[in-house]
Amino acid sequence: MPDPAFAAPGPASQLAPSRLPALLAGPLGRLGASPLASRAALPGLAAAALVLALFAWVFLSPPDRTPLYSQLPEQDKAAVVAAMEEAGLAVALDPRTGAVLLPPDDHARARMMLAAQGLPKAAPGAGDLLADMPMGTSRAMEGARLKSAQERELARSIESLQGVQSAHVLIAQPEATPFVRDKAPATASITLTLAPGRALSESQARAITHLVAGAVPGLSPDNVAIADQTGRLLAGEPGAGRDRIDDRRLKVQSQLESRARDSIMALLGPIVGPENVTAQVSIDVDFVAREASEERYDPAGALRSEATSRTTASEPRAIGIPGALTNTIPAAPNVTAEPPPAANGPTVTTTGTESATRNYELGRSVEVTSRTGGQIRRLTAAVAIRADALGPAAGRAKMLKEIEALVQGAVGYDESRGDRIAVAARAFAAPVESQVPLWKEPVVVESSKWLAAALVAIAILAFVIRPLVKRLADSSAANALLAGPGTGHPGEPQPPRLVDYSEKLAEARLIAATDTARATAVARRLLAEPQA
Repeated sequence: MPDPAFAAPGPASQLAPSRLPALLAGPLGRLGASPLASRAALPGLAAAALVLALFAWVFLSPPDRTPLYSQLPEQDKAAVVAAMEEAGLAVALDPRTGAVLLPPDDHARARMMLAAQGLPKAAPGAGDLLADMPMGTSRAMEGARLKSAQERELARSIESLQGVQSAHVLIAQPEATPFVRDKAPATASITLTLAPGRALSESQARAITHLVAGAVPGLSPDNVAIADQTGRLLAGEPGAGRDRIDDRRLKVQSQLESRARDSIMALLGPIVGPENVTAQVSIDVDFVAREASEERYDPAGALRSEATSRTTASEPRAIGIPGALTNTIPAAPNVTAEPPPAANGPTVTTTGTESATRNYELGRSVEVTSRTGGQIRRLTAAVAIRADALGPAAGRAKMLKEIEALVQGAVGYDESRGDRIAVAARAFAAPVESQVPLWKEPVVVESSKWLAAALVAIAILAFVIRPLVKRLADSSAANALLAGPGTGHPGEPQPPRLVDYSEKLAEARLIAATDTARATAVARRLLAEPQA
């Protein structure tokens, strides 16, 4: 007889939950009594535990992450991490270096998403390019990477300046080779994106030029071109140096003229009143630089050294007639008792030479004169004073002389330069009062705006909303008329209705004019015979 526990249930019957342990008790008992099961129980449990641990490590361990950005400012790093967390990416930060880590499969997606949001705002550092350089890179690729890293570092330095939102630097540097005689100079071009409402001053453009030129070997500041986002060239234009010099000279001249005019106004303002005097000053400035060198010698010099030389020689004098035998010396002396007669005149000739050398010290004076540009060649000032502010007409001439002397002292008048000061008393024109039209008054403009808004709102209510509401009301009334009495729910009390034939007639006319199908249905219903 079969066991009732293993009896096959009928096709429509279901096994009760309480019978499941009873069904599994027999097979589990026979499996536990088997010796093979007892020997394989421990290895099976170990294998099952290993498989479960492997599945848990695969599904529960965090994914392998690699650096997406190695060096980012803290502000950009926070924005990048927040954007990727919002997108559901498994982002993390390296606790040691602070690099942004992301699984390699998500790098392309993350870069596209961040680029769409304009992140990161700062250009990646040079460390990112050099850190990602694989081993075995060719020399050309290595040079290109180093050049790109240098350009990015210069761009980040320029972006740190106030008013510069972003920068892009390109450097063109010829390759060093000993086979080229004429080497092309290095050049650089910089594109700046300025913050809204900001402009780059001349000093900032010059600072950027020298910053880039100082970082690139062999780059001259004249070979650096700077342009903003509108295409306006800020530096590097041919002849820009000369233009800057001219602008600087005009600025100096304008400052001198403005200072002289302010001196006149500050002096005469308390005397006749600031509104009763006006002045204009024109200064001709000489910007030519001059250098002169002069040497002078003193003709009366002092004796420095003296040398004197004297020579004396004595010789016997010739006696007798030239060419006769009397000039010869006798061969042998003839001794006589009487001495020979004495000769007339000296018999010895004495000769001598004398020379002297004297050295004098000459005086020398050297004078070097250097005059830089910026000297005033001529000054012209014109001062006009309201005639009524000078008092009676009798004393105006004297007062004008005094005012002219005051003006000369205020502006540094120099007659040798040809300066000219003109002071005149004239009647000033009455100030023209500019009347603003009534329709340009701020109150009228603001009131007209509110009035126009109110008129538009009234027009919308009258011509759009009111007809729409009326149409909806007429439609609901027509539906109620077609439904007739007794359309309420059964069992609900019906409120008493007052019959208004004029309203019924108006509704019938509206239905007949707007919806002919419903009007026809109403007419058929009214003409139908009542059912018994």
